Amino acid sequence: MAEPLFVPDLRTILVMTIFVFAIQGFFLWQLYRIKRRPAFALLACGCAVFSAGFVGYFLRPFMGLNWLTVVVANLLILAYPVFLLATLMQCHGIARPIRALWWGLPGIIVLLVVAVLYLRDNLLVVVVASAINGAFYLFIAAFVARRLPLNEPSMRMTLVSNLLLAVVLFGRAGVAWVMYENPQAAPAVAVWLSYTLMIALFCLSAQIYGLPLQEFTRSERTLEHLASVDPLTEVLNRRSFFAKAQGLWQSHQSDGRPFSVLMLDLDRFKAINDRHGHPTGDRVIVAFARLLRDAMRHDDLLGRMGGEEFAIILPGVATAQALEVAERIRAASEAVEVLSDDGFRVRLTVSIGLALGDGATSLDDLMKRADAALYQAKDQGRNRVVMVEQAA
Repeated sequence: MAEPLFVPDLRTILVMTIFVFAIQGFFLWQLYRIKRRPAFALLACGCAVFSAGFVGYFLRPFMGLNWLTVVVANLLILAYPVFLLATLMQCHGIARPIRALWWGLPGIIVLLVVAVLYLRDNLLVVVVASAINGAFYLFIAAFVARRLPLNEPSMRMTLVSNLLLAVVLFGRAGVAWVMYENPQAAPAVAVWLSYTLMIALFCLSAQIYGLPLQEFTRSERTLEHLASVDPLTEVLNRRSFFAKAQGLWQSHQSDGRPFSVLMLDLDRFKAINDRHGHPTGDRVIVAFARLLRDAMRHDDLLGRMGGEEFAIILPGVATAQALEVAERIRAASEAVEVLSDDGFRVRLTVSIGLALGDGATSLDDLMKRADAALYQAKDQGRNRVVMVEQAA
């Protein structure tokens, strides 16, 4: 004898939906209070509206005007994807999130028109509401695919869940249509309304948890960036520079390719600060860092060692090419002018020490040799390039 098909209790699903979305809305609201991100508040409101719609479904048997309860409940449920799209736009800095309401307005109007024309036909309202919801989630999926960064795991999860939601809701509309067209088959297919509701609930929950995941991932990346980058020049700070330089040094030791280090120091920088002020000194540092970035290849490594001192690692670059790079930077620095707060044009020169990886026992040893060459350049009159052999 075949086992009877498991039929999920609709009331249980409704209670579970109300409870889950109320808790998620509360959770998102607390995140908003902590983070002060409007995206969390928007989605919390969406969860509250969605939960209110299912409260209407749950209370339908106990209230009069059954048809009106179904219409209001479906309108509230239909409002959730509008909040979701506005949240995604707000979170990613896309202008005018209010446009999500205008994009969702046609579906809301269609549902209202159907409700007015077929006042007491609840099943037809379910068909139309499910189809409109499915279409809007499909629109959100297309929006995510075209406008948002899919390299983030949370965005890929949002894309997949919206596509799945669209399929499930179109399926729900189809099931309701079969019940509407063939009332005799209604008991046999009604169970699929419950199944589609359960799957849709799972997809929606996955979406909601995607936003905090995205926020925490972004916060972690921001903290990593702040910890590794010099705030004034946006180049690597000393700690991050040496961490990455160690990896390049190990590669040099394993493959034997040439390896060059430049130590660079702006000449008479203290005098610039003393005469023109620290704001002008900061602008000089920024202009010099920009010049260094422009002179580098993709594989080169640039870091600010502190004050007016910078270091560059040139992997795979031998003596002649390293000297050419250093001389090009020195000549380009002479052409830089920075306007001071008191109206003077500040000209730059730089001293550069160059050391090659051949014969160095460690990265620290190589950096010290480059630093010795830099001091030799200073002693010889500044505004010049000195190789480590000359400094020995």
